[in-house]
Amino acid sequence: MVACFLTLPGLRVSAENPSGVNAEVNAPQNINIKGRIVDQNGQPVIGASLFQQGTNNGTVADVDGRFSINVPNGASLKVSCLGYQDVIVTARNGMTIMMKEDNEMLSEVVVVGYGAQKRADITGAVASVDVGKTLESRPIADVGRGLQGAVPGMNIVIPTGEVGSDPLIKIRGQIGSINGGNSPLILLDNVEIPSIQLVNPNDIQSITVLKDAASASIYGSKAAFGVVLITTKNGTRGPKLQVSYSNNFSWQNPAKEINIGGIEALEYTYDAQVNREAPMPAGGFWRIDENSLEKARQWQEKYGDTVAWNDPILYGRDWYYDGANKYGYRLYDGVRAMVREWAPSMTHTLSVTGSKDNTSFNIGLGYLDQSGMTKPAKVDDFKRYNASFGFTSEVNKYLTLRASAIYSDRYKRYPGVGTTSADPWLYLYRWSPLFPIGVMERDHYLQEPAYEMMAGNTDSLRNKYFNMNLGMTINFTENWNFQFDYTYDRQEQFRGLFRGRTALVLPDSLGGERQSGLCQRRGSGCRVRRNAGLHLPCQQVPQFQHQREVRLCQELLAQR
Repeated sequence: MVACFLTLPGLRVSAENPSGVNAEVNAPQNINIKGRIVDQNGQPVIGASLFQQGTNNGTVADVDGRFSINVPNGASLKVSCLGYQDVIVTARNGMTIMMKEDNEMLSEVVVVGYGAQKRADITGAVASVDVGKTLESRPIADVGRGLQGAVPGMNIVIPTGEVGSDPLIKIRGQIGSINGGNSPLILLDNVEIPSIQLVNPNDIQSITVLKDAASASIYGSKAAFGVVLITTKNGTRGPKLQVSYSNNFSWQNPAKEINIGGIEALEYTYDAQVNREAPMPAGGFWRIDENSLEKARQWQEKYGDTVAWNDPILYGRDWYYDGANKYGYRLYDGVRAMVREWAPSMTHTLSVTGSKDNTSFNIGLGYLDQSGMTKPAKVDDFKRYNASFGFTSEVNKYLTLRASAIYSDRYKRYPGVGTTSADPWLYLYRWSPLFPIGVMERDHYLQEPAYEMMAGNTDSLRNKYFNMNLGMTINFTENWNFQFDYTYDRQEQFRGLFRGRTALVLPDSLGGERQSGLCQRRGSGCRVRRNAGLHLPCQQVPQFQHQREVRLCQELLAQR
């Protein structure tokens, strides 16, 4: 018995129409068609979907494989179910529809654990990614962003719009444990990597996602929340040397328009103060009362179309000080001061593949240069350099040698926070539109988020990763072989942090001049991993259709 669970778009189910038929009661030409859907063995195909072609009129088979649908006599019906070939039939009452297994799908080879299996032999939850459609045909910065929406059950979130930020990947829920994490284990050619971002999308041959906890039986507790298996390209067999080069020039802009509150935000602040019967004026630092709120409305009518968002602030016209409080009339556009309208990005990829006799190789080079969206920053960018090498040689029918190496250098530069105690982006949303942002007064900068970003020093983060693998396979018989792999990987992180500035000058009207010193902090770290594995996969005689595997692994880790 086979069950299919599908969501049918446009399907309406009600008490009057329990079969889920999208019937038109005012269409007398429709007739009720009943029938049954079975497989080649006569077993019901539970949950098979049946649609009238060209419409959203459809239903699903029940636990006995039976269905009922209202369609015109002689209409074409399309029947589908995961793991079966689609069937198109002509509607007639009392029909029995037989579905055949999709052998091509069941014979698909999927990378699981340290080997590969046919999909028909897999009992766990496994998803394969079509790399050609998902990654190669799209101008993406990294693999994580390319996989968004491509794998059912895998949730990928980009935490910020900052370039070079690692995507957050969740497979088995959003909360793992109180003290532990819930991120999946990411393996590149069976070697754990710290981030999916270091992989060049053009170097990937296949991606397989192991979703259930059964993967922990292969990789241990790190795989409790799923595993992402990435296999890189190897040399292709062919008589010619192939050299390919590709590039992409693109730009990015905000995914949606960012709107900061205007006059209505000031009205909300004023009304809240009145409703809670608190003393006036309302607001913090820049205050609001009934008189200043009316003057803010008048300012918008008189100067809203003539004063640019970055024109210098003018006392008397834009704000007023009564000896105790500052009142603002002008509204400031912090988004235009902080966020660029667009930022360029480019990628370059060079690939060399070739083979001779039973030896093949692959060389890949990649470069990514991406600018950030922070407008006032001195520098806001992300660069990634990739290099990969793969080599396979079939010495004879008993011995195969292989070697591969991967190098990734990610370099990110971004503005230091400055002298504020919190992120300037926080104040962009926290402050009211009366707070000046991105403007000057009397040729002096004001202490506000845009200036903090502009005057702050540039911090940097550099991640280097190197991976080398040496292995061999000895074939004893057709169904027995011996595999040995040795992997060396090294990851380094260098962080440059600068805090402070030589001088911060404020206009006289906002408190005079203040000096602060310059301090600097730098940090670095290194982690080395050596992994030696011994695999003894053995497939018994074909008639048993069974596969077993014995593994002996050792891992050494050094960290400083």
